[in-house]
Amino acid sequence: MISGEYLVMEGAKSFALPLKQGQSLSLKSNNKKGLLIWNALLSDGNWFQATFDTKKLNIIETSNRQLAEKLSQILLACRQLSTTFLKEETGFSVETKLDFNPEYGFGSSSTLISNIALWADVSPFELLRLTFGGSGYDIACARIHSPLFYQLTDTGPKIEEVTFNHTYKKQIYFVYLGKKQKSTESIKSFQSSAVFNKDDLKTISSISEQIVTANSLPDFEQLLNDHEKIMSGILKRPTVKSLLYNNYEGTVKSLGGWGGDFVLLTSNQSDSSFRAEIKKRGFPVVFGYDELVL
Repeated sequence: MISGEYLVMEGAKSFALPLKQGQSLSLKSNNKKGLLIWNALLSDGNWFQATFDTKKLNIIETSNRQLAEKLSQILLACRQLSTTFLKEETGFSVETKLDFNPEYGFGSSSTLISNIALWADVSPFELLRLTFGGSGYDIACARIHSPLFYQLTDTGPKIEEVTFNHTYKKQIYFVYLGKKQKSTESIKSFQSSAVFNKDDLKTISSISEQIVTANSLPDFEQLLNDHEKIMSGILKRPTVKSLLYNNYEGTVKSLGGWGGDFVLLTSNQSDSSFRAEIKKRGFPVVFGYDELVL
């Protein structure tokens, strides 16, 4: 999410970018009647395994109890939304494959919700509501292949595909801060302490719209800087630039929950010079815009 973090929950319009990295899910029947065998893979091998009984979706065995319990909750939520889900007599084997490091916060949960919802033939937004919660913008990104506006309305999520193909996108980078941010905890903190009004929602929505049409890097940077200043006041937290990049010449913007995952940086340096500087600052994981954005 480039703009609208936190306030998207209150109806502000956000601007978001789908990523090239995602998650696949394959399903096949097996000869183990009454069992659901789940294997989750990374590019370098298996990272999670669990076996459930298909009748009550109880955990029979697993490599990670916490993850298995969450997966069971998702599958049971599918049953709430579809009375026919996993009611067949046969057993099933599921294999998922994640294209990215699950610590990156690129949407391991949202892509899983989207894939399971497709399998169960239920609404991914309803499934999200019953499980992880959140705005659902990441669910929209999992289903769309272009930049988008996302907004929660009285009638449900409003999704609008947009074009963002400015020449300066080559001067936009995404840098990993080295610690995964839990969205649920960020939302709870925001709901308990943030102070904002309707004008703030309108301003952030306007910034989201202007970001898409900003024709120059300075205009784009100014909008991001304005957004950071507004959210810093609402969250009562210093900006990530003041904390980690105080003497950096370009713009630095938090993405999603403040304090973790990735930040957006702009640069007027050559690609090699920028990466060398950021690595020297202690942040070796860097993606250029075209490396990451679908």
